[in-house]
Amino acid sequence: MKKFLALCCLCSLVLLTACAKQPSLEMTPEAQARLAERWQKFAARGQDAAMAPYRLQMSLRFGTEGDTRRVTALFWGNSQRRLRMDVMAGVGATVARILEDGQHFLVYSPTDNKAYFYQGASKPLLQVGVPVPFNLEHLADLLNGRYSQVFGKDFASARFVSGDLAQYTLSGKLGGELTLDAAGLPVAWAEKSDNGKGWKMEVAFDDAASPLPQRLNLAHGNGKRAIVLVKEREKPAAPFTDGQMTLSIPEGVPLLPLSKYQQR
Repeated sequence: MKKFLALCCLCSLVLLTACAKQPSLEMTPEAQARLAERWQKFAARGQDAAMAPYRLQMSLRFGTEGDTRRVTALFWGNSQRRLRMDVMAGVGATVARILEDGQHFLVYSPTDNKAYFYQGASKPLLQVGVPVPFNLEHLADLLNGRYSQVFGKDFASARFVSGDLAQYTLSGKLGGELTLDAAGLPVAWAEKSDNGKGWKMEVAFDDAASPLPQRLNLAHGNGKRAIVLVKEREKPAAPFTDGQMTLSIPEGVPLLPLSKYQQR
């Protein structure tokens, strides 16, 4: 009987120890202050990013392991909601001309001589072969260093992880977890997903004095992979004209819902 009581006491002690809240570096006032300071660095980078005309030359490779394809793209805008992108496969072969203006999305396929439209707040780029889980506006903000416009200005919780990285659970609409390095640069993001199979992204930066994203490595739990590489950044001396920001569709081209678009 005494042995039984001793065993019960020992089990109770183990349970109490397991349930007790363990000391955590992230919960100390010093760590909280460091996390808040790093987030301020992150937010300041977004505020300091210049709002000016830009044109990016990009390479995009996507698919699944052993089955990938590569396209190139020109992406330009005046740092406003109206944005243009042309996607090319091969030398001079344009497969898609894209216009996004707020929640209005239009794509023209010269090879099919068809146009497709979409209106809404989802991510239509995935349907036209641009392998990023964002709309054009968020992609433009991310590649031009306006990070808080993509990931939000607030976070719900934060903690330090390996290698002096800090991980923040986002409270904004995008959600997920954002990882910042010591300089406040967003080096990784994981989409919030109920089944754990959402998008994950790693960000590599150029070596400029004010570093901007040069490479996005994206992976989805369903096996899809993508690499977005910024090959060249241009800063036009003057804003793009209305004509340069317009997507002209030849007369007589049928206009179809985006759900009917077929990637080539």
